[in-house]
Amino acid sequence: MKISTYYSHLNGYEWLHHHYPELWDEISDTVSSIQAEKSKISEEDSMRGRPLYNPPELNAEFEEILVKKHRWFKGRRHNYYVTDDEDVTRSIINEPSERQYQIIKDAGKEPINTYNAPDFTKNRVSLEIQFGKYSFVQFDIFIKHAANFMQNRIDLGIEIVPMKAMEREMSSGPPYYEKHLHEIIRQGRIWPPVPLILIGIEP
Repeated sequence: MKISTYYSHLNGYEWLHHHYPELWDEISDTVSSIQAEKSKISEEDSMRGRPLYNPPELNAEFEEILVKKHRWFKGRRHNYYVTDDEDVTRSIINEPSERQYQIIKDAGKEPINTYNAPDFTKNRVSLEIQFGKYSFVQFDIFIKHAANFMQNRIDLGIEIVPMKAMEREMSSGPPYYEKHLHEIIRQGRIWPPVPLILIGIEP
């Protein structure tokens, strides 16, 4: 596979090349090392019997190379609690999870445990590989990258998605670069509030 193009939001690409240029090389090497094959046979009515790219296989290949060869880390879970009360929620946003639990309990509410976890991290860079549903990219950017940046856990988020040309050869629903480039730019120059690199790949 190859990196077809990328978009640098809030100087994300420039920051990476100034601080950790070797990480870009590792990502490029990982992408170029993956031999994408159409091993999935579609069962959808609109493309029944057609061979397609298989997201779980692609994800497994990315993990194999990033973790074993380039020593990226599987993302650490960041646990936190949520509740239905607006005032209580505002009071716990910047508290550690143990305090969040107790504050919610003391308010007579139910503490609901949840978490977010990036796919991969290294040197305060968070990397997501997204071949799932297109809405998951927004979750990655606003719930994972942005939240971890605001909590001072990362300095940069990277999102890898297929180009439209590749997405056409997948089951219906995956994201594609051109759509999410539009979504990021449409938000304005300072939103989302986290330096990002959006990467589009194709076979």
